[in-house]
Amino acid sequence: MKLLLTLCLACSLLSTAESLRCHMCDNDNCSNSTSVTCPVFSACRTITSLRQTGPFTSVSVNKSCSSLLSCFPPLNTQVEWSVNVGVAKEGHHQLCCTTDNCNFPTLAVPNTLANGKQCPVCGSLAESQNGTCNSTLSCQGVEDRCFNGTTDHTPSDNKPLHRFLQGRQTPLSFCSSAASPATSAASRPRSAL
Repeated sequence: MKLLLTLCLACSLLSTAESLRCHMCDNDNCSNSTSVTCPVFSACRTITSLRQTGPFTSVSVNKSCSSLLSCFPPLNTQVEWSVNVGVAKEGHHQLCCTTDNCNFPTLAVPNTLANGKQCPVCGSLAESQNGTCNSTLSCQGVEDRCFNGTTDHTPSDNKPLHRFLQGRQTPLSFCSSAASPATSAASRPRSAL
């Protein structure tokens, strides 16, 4: 009898997990979303992204079923993070949630207002390539940490470039803690001034 009750309970929980429905869209402004059934162990995700490169800015919205592993904790809480290296910036405002169609609302564009903090940054490609980054950049929105590091890049002309990077970030970015696997000694964060 206990086994039968346990099996019924397990089937009930599995069918609930399988039946999570999320909104999904297929264009950058998410103007037409539809509700779909997600795989087991999924969350609903909505993310509004801002990308700036030089004078060009783009905003995109994505709503989908998402692996729980690709959601920043905590679930059911809006999270905002960004990384800015002076000549380019990426900011994201995300919500991962676990109730049916909870990702329907479109989140605000990440905050770009100056917050009073500053970080050293490479002011040009030449400064980046020479490692002589002496410019200062005002932090925006939730950015509260400075970082520096190096990267190697081989453009289409096959001439390798070695660049020095400095910029600002939020605690949830790719190199926000010494324990992060993506963090190296050359890219450790420090508090913004």
